[in-house]
Amino acid sequence: MDVVVELTKSRTSKHATRRMAFIVNEKGEIIELASGDICEECKTYVKGEAKRVIVRELSRDEYLVIVRLVRNPQGHVSGEIIVYDWRQELVFRAVYRKLKLRKTSGDSRFAWIPRIVADKLKLYVKRYNLE
Repeated sequence: MDVVVELTKSRTSKHATRRMAFIVNEKGEIIELASGDICEECKTYVKGEAKRVIVRELSRDEYLVIVRLVRNPQGHVSGEIIVYDWRQELVFRAVYRKLKLRKTSGDSRFAWIPRIVADKLKLYVKRYNLE
């Protein structure tokens, strides 16, 4: 599975996007995926860079987490956290809007994964609604 990791800004620097990929295991250990080939056509905005990362085969106790955050001209950050299992099937999806992290789909057994990823990223969350 290929994942795009990027940090880009618009020409005017009013909009910015950040995409990250992590592997989380059952113990709560987080590994960030950052090395890959530079991909010019994968960029959302003009400034910055994007990389295409090839994800290795996951074991049964590992999950692939993709985080996408966007900052608008007012400085508000919104985004989503998507969790895939070892079979590359979507098991949980949460959105981040208005300083709240809310579940949109998936099984509540995996609600702990977006919570620890948000803590690692030091994402300011006023309220969690993941159950």
